[in-house]
Amino acid sequence: PSPTYGRIVNIVQEAFGSIRDVRALRLIKAPFIYAHTLAVLVHVNNILNAIGFGLVLGLALLQVLGNGKVYNSTSWANICCSLFMQFCFSVLAPLLYLALLEVAVCIAQPFKYQSAKIPALKLLRGLEEDLKKAATMGDNPPHWDKPCFMTK
Repeated sequence: PSPTYGRIVNIVQEAFGSIRDVRALRLIKAPFIYAHTLAVLVHVNNILNAIGFGLVLGLALLQVLGNGKVYNSTSWANICCSLFMQFCFSVLAPLLYLALLEVAVCIAQPFKYQSAKIPALKLLRGLEEDLKKAATMGDNPPHWDKPCFMTK
């Protein structure tokens, strides 16, 4: 057989292997336990942050509604600082955690969402069409004789 024919056969074998790999990706799912664990951690963190922020906000409202008689000015400054810090911890950090949770879900199920779908069927159709053309070319080479084994 000619080197060109051997190369075509090699390309066809690689193509069939690629088709099998793509089909296997659709059947095998990544473990989803990581995303579930992350979801539990994010939601528990959000609940604890909400409780903490509610307590600090209650102390601040007690000072405001108590006409400033509950705490002295130094304590009031500490409460305002705590309120600001608790707001940052209770709003900004959970937003980051929820974004990371969404990323984890997208990684765990990459073919589920329409915006993240890989056009696997289109790629498979193109690959199968290329294989058919390669088979046709292997059966009828354009400028040389079809390779065959020598007869004795």
